[in-house]
Amino acid sequence: MATAAQTRVGPQRRPARTARPKVSVFTLVITVLLLLPLVVVAFASLNPDPYLLFPPERLSLRWFSEAFAYPSFRTSLTLSLRIASIVVAVGLLITVPAAVALTRGSRRIQRTVQLATATPLVTPDILLALGLLIMLSQLSLSNGLVGLVLGHVLVGLPIALQVLVAGLAAVDSDLESAAATLGASRMRAFACVTLPSMLPAIGSAAVFLFIFSFDNVSISLFLSSPGQTTLPITLFQYLEHNADPTVAAMSTILVIVGIAAALLLGRLGGLGHLAGGAERRRR
Repeated sequence: MATAAQTRVGPQRRPARTARPKVSVFTLVITVLLLLPLVVVAFASLNPDPYLLFPPERLSLRWFSEAFAYPSFRTSLTLSLRIASIVVAVGLLITVPAAVALTRGSRRIQRTVQLATATPLVTPDILLALGLLIMLSQLSLSNGLVGLVLGHVLVGLPIALQVLVAGLAAVDSDLESAAATLGASRMRAFACVTLPSMLPAIGSAAVFLFIFSFDNVSISLFLSSPGQTTLPITLFQYLEHNADPTVAAMSTILVIVGIAAALLLGRLGGLGHLAGGAERRRR
């Protein structure tokens, strides 16, 4: 009886086990090598003595308060945050229409936008900064924030654009066409249907623009003016005359900001857009 019942019903299949992601030894070693300097800087910032030491004999948060109490660091941090915020706003105003032109425009428009946005990516930052310095000097704008904002936008624009293009390519264009057939204008269909679907990609592009602006050194080194020095340049200038853990403390704060940005990118799917955008466009 049991055999006949089993023959009719058939053998029961075991539930498939989910494969666990495996990490290779090479990946683990590279990750450790990349993170080890950050760990050294973080522990060096906890040394209470007025010199750099690793590992520290004691732990103290003294130099974090010293870093925030240092006027130049506070001023430069405020300036870097201000510039990065402006860069995010300006960069999104440029990259969102450019992403639409790359995915929905004609081939001539696509080639023009690709050439214009790829040029900063293949141009060395030093040459880009020197060209901007000469151009802005001719326009008498080299002493303002315009040069810093423009330079940071040009540096972060290619990566932010790739994130937006991948995010827009993942949006079904038939939904926008359906909204148009229901009476919505082309602009309203994009604003009400496509743009909300792009919000994760827009958030990821904004984070990339913020990171590229906040951590930039080469562009800021050429385009900074007296009284308008960004935080990375101020850290370099401080190291020329001081060797205490204040710089390590401020660098640790920057590392924490970078980790928070990476976690935010992971939540928004920004790294996934960069890695899988081409594959989604082929599908």
